[in-house]
Amino acid sequence: MKLKRIIIGIVLAFSATGVVAENNNAEAYQELYIQQDKQEQHIETLLRSEFISKEDSTLLQQKMTDMNEAEKKDNRRTLENLLAEEEKEIVNVNKRIVDNEEAAIKREQKQLSTELDTLEKKSQEAYIDTEDQQQLTVLENEAEKVVSTTDIVMIRSLSAKVNELSIQMTKNQTVIIEAVTKLKELNKASEALGKQKYLLSSDKEELKKDREENASFFEKADSLQKVTSRQDDSETLLAHIKTKQQASGKDFEMYEKKAKDLLQTTNALFSEGDLIADEKEQLNQASQALNDSLDLKEYQPGDLEKEVQLLQRDYDEFLGNSNKRKEEAKEKAKKEAAEQAAREKEAAEKAQIEAEKQAAREQEAAQVANQQGVEQPANATPSSTLVGEWHQAPAGYKYLKVDSGKTYGQVKNPGNFSLITDDEAANYTPGHGNGSAKQ
Repeated sequence: MKLKRIIIGIVLAFSATGVVAENNNAEAYQELYIQQDKQEQHIETLLRSEFISKEDSTLLQQKMTDMNEAEKKDNRRTLENLLAEEEKEIVNVNKRIVDNEEAAIKREQKQLSTELDTLEKKSQEAYIDTEDQQQLTVLENEAEKVVSTTDIVMIRSLSAKVNELSIQMTKNQTVIIEAVTKLKELNKASEALGKQKYLLSSDKEELKKDREENASFFEKADSLQKVTSRQDDSETLLAHIKTKQQASGKDFEMYEKKAKDLLQTTNALFSEGDLIADEKEQLNQASQALNDSLDLKEYQPGDLEKEVQLLQRDYDEFLGNSNKRKEEAKEKAKKEAAEQAAREKEAAEKAQIEAEKQAAREQEAAQVANQQGVEQPANATPSSTLVGEWHQAPAGYKYLKVDSGKTYGQVKNPGNFSLITDDEAANYTPGHGNGSAKQ
């Protein structure tokens, strides 16, 4: 209650009429001011309404101004009339505000229904996220509750949610379409990568499986999370295999020829080298590992370089061992050949001496027989037959190599052998053919 304003108003009112204020009049004025305060509060409430028209707002503000001016100079009856007119206008304006609010409610309800219908149609398009469709169902259920509501705040809140979902649904659909487009591009890149050299069978199989998973989203992709996750996984796999393929290509570029050349020289060492069993086994394992890398069996980038180095290490070591053994064998054979030559020379010299002695004895016997007119004994040793450069032992005889105890049927130099009968030859072993004697 504006006590000061009331007192001043009453004093001014009675001063203007020349009448002395009595307690009854003061109470009557006080009631007028109380009523005016209530009506002003009501007017302030109406002025804050969003549904008040500009004209009604101007009208109420003017009524308050008129009343405030009248409080300072007019009498009680005039003030009562002004208050009555103000109250009447308050009632009329309030009715128009209510009408305006009801119209707004109907208008915004209709707009909400239209927005929901539009969003429902949108939700039936391809590449709409399932979560957005589920959220639309929730909003449609809420809309059924506001069909008969008079709470415009509730309607507007739901309308705002619908608008927000519409924006979100369109945005998510765009992202899904972009992701599907990217998956198609990734499949093309995967096809091209699958035709490159130096790819493992397992890598090709992974790429094929990845393309199949990508293709499952081409016609139907209704989950933003799933399609973007698939895109991330596919990009990661493609980058990983491409990196492996490039590293493998570099490995083969640098070491493929070295590997093939090394395998060729290793095979030569196998066939021509002097290797022990353990060396052959280790060399075979290293060769097989290198062959497997060349064939991309259980291969990883860098394996070719590693296997070349391992085989080269074994090859160098075992080649050195082989050469050492060969040299030792060569020296041994040379020594044995020299010793054999010395023995053969000694035996030949002995046989030559024996043959010369025998010839001398035979010649001496022949001379004595001639001088005495005696014929050659019937059992005299017959002569050998010369066939080319070979002397064929007479029938019933063999040539004996005294130092080795071996017997032969043909020799090049009879002087190096003793001629014995077949019966005597039975006590010895037939020798294998060589450059100076044979059967």
